[in-house]
Amino acid sequence: MAKQLMTVKPPRPISFYPTREWATVELLQRMPLEHGDVILEPACGDSAIAQVMKDFSNHIHVFTNDIDPDRQADFHYDMTLRESWKWIERSTGGFDWVIGNPPFSSIPPYGKKRGKPIVHLFVQLAYQYARKGVIFLLGKSFTEPVSYRKVWLQTYTPEQFLELRLERIQFKDDDRSNEVACDWYGWQHGHSGGFIPEYISRGMWF
Repeated sequence: MAKQLMTVKPPRPISFYPTREWATVELLQRMPLEHGDVILEPACGDSAIAQVMKDFSNHIHVFTNDIDPDRQADFHYDMTLRESWKWIERSTGGFDWVIGNPPFSSIPPYGKKRGKPIVHLFVQLAYQYARKGVIFLLGKSFTEPVSYRKVWLQTYTPEQFLELRLERIQFKDDDRSNEVACDWYGWQHGHSGGFIPEYISRGMWF
């Protein structure tokens, strides 16, 4: 199984949006992290989020994954597959939190402008395998009850414990920049106390 999973090779370069440091710091300051927590970043890209987490505390352990074998990461699995989560769970001994900025859609087939939605697979599988919970940077439209995520949202909304509403984030890579409207959304197993959205201004970071 390991060999099959690790031979995943994207047919074309993967577009990604490196997460700005300020957005990750704002999240970590509000997280209920505990000494010894293990965190998995399942789509780490250039490790922008993972590096901030590692610098934030010496008392947590961060594992990284990226489907692109050319990226520096602990694992290179396709996290839309349940088997990938199982393999990383066995390899690491399990993880408490899954935190990251997952891709919204797959790589478009040749001749197409858009791939199929996959972000809901990251959220659902991460929540199934994380011991404590998941926090993802997601588009503001994620909570819209579209067919492929409506049931999951209805089931687990009572366990949502965090929502950090951010100003538009300017994502940058070597070729382009793009402002995207997205927020941090978090679900925690066993949580039943609701949540109060926080509104985060990035002005202090400039």
